[in-house]
This record gives sequence, C-alpha cells and structure tokens, in this order.
Amino acid sequence: MTGTVKTNRTIKTPAEIQNCLVLREAGYSLAAISTKTGISPATLTRHFKKHGAVKGTLSLSAVDEARQQLLSDSGFIGELKAAIASSIVDDLSHVAQLRESMAVTLEQVMTDAALPAHCKCRAIAALATSLTLTQKAARVALQADNQLIEQDTIPELFISELTAEDIERMRIEQRLLSGEVIDDAPTDDIDYDDNIIEEME
Repeated sequence: MTGTVKTNRTIKTPAEIQNCLVLREAGYSLAAISTKTGISPATLTRHFKKHGAVKGTLSLSAVDEARQQLLSDSGFIGELKAAIASSIVDDLSHVAQLRESMAVTLEQVMTDAALPAHCKCRAIAALATSLTLTQKAARVALQADNQLIEQDTIPELFISELTAEDIERMRIEQRLLSGEVIDDAPTDDIDYDDNIIEEME
C-alpha cells in the first residue's frame, strides 16, 4: 500500500506576488527572481501564468523602479558578490586541479610501453582538448578578454608636394653623398683674360 506525502506549502502574500510580477515584467529572469525572493521557480511560473506576466513588458519607469529596488537591497547585493567571488575561486581551483591531473596522466601515458601508439594519440588529443577548455575557463573567470589593451600612439604620416627648390636640394645632397665635388660659384664673378679672348677671335 502506498500513500502520498503532502508537502507543506507556504502561502505567498499578495505583496510578494506583486513584487515578483514587477520584476518579471521589468525583464528579470526566472532564476534571478527566485534567488531574490526565495520563491521556487515552479511557484513563480504558476503565478506568472495566472496573472499573465510577460518578461519585459513594463514601462521604463517601472523598470528603473525595480532596478533601484534591487540595488538598494544591500543584503542581496552582498550575497550576489559573495556568490560571484565563490564561483570564480571554484572555477580557478578546478582549472588548477585539472591541469595537475593532466600532467600526471600525460606522464603515465608516455611512459607506458605496453600502450599502443594509437591509444597514446587519442589520449594526447583528449588532453589537448582538456587544456583548451581549462584555458577558456580561466579566461572567463578572470575576464581576460574584457581587459583593455594599452596601445602605443599610431605615428602620423604627412605627405606634401616637393617644390623645385626641394628637388634641387635633394640632388645636391645625393651628389655630396656620392663624393662628387660641386662648384656652385656663379659664372659672373669669373675674371676672363682679354688677351686670350682676342687671340681666339
């Protein structure tokens, strides 16, 4: 003979149900409302269906009111921060333990002479996949991908048109670098010998 065991149900007050309805319509998830109010997800779902509460249908003022209500609850914020910190520590601890186990397993696989080569390859591939997963878990826990990366200032490149004087100066510099002797003395200052000029005529 079997009998049914009745569980004691706690009757929720209208104020508690109203608070849950406001949070739901403000856009909060079922899990967040359950954590905040201590009401089971099944009970919340039943009341939401009964009252026709739809996620994210309230006005902006009601959303702000619900948000301020959560932010003003120091106990909830403190518990949330503690839960987040505990989750991060737990994730990093699992990562460290997995890496240690992987190192031991890899050493055993490589030193086992009786293990076939294809089995070793499968084990190494599985360890490589596990290593990638632990890296992703660590990066998510530490939010490494969300950190701002400092970058040096990109140098600016200025382009301008060369003038005739600039081109001539560059030619002179190139000739000087090649060791060529440049005589830029003006020809007007040359003292010609009149006798030589007359003989040439």
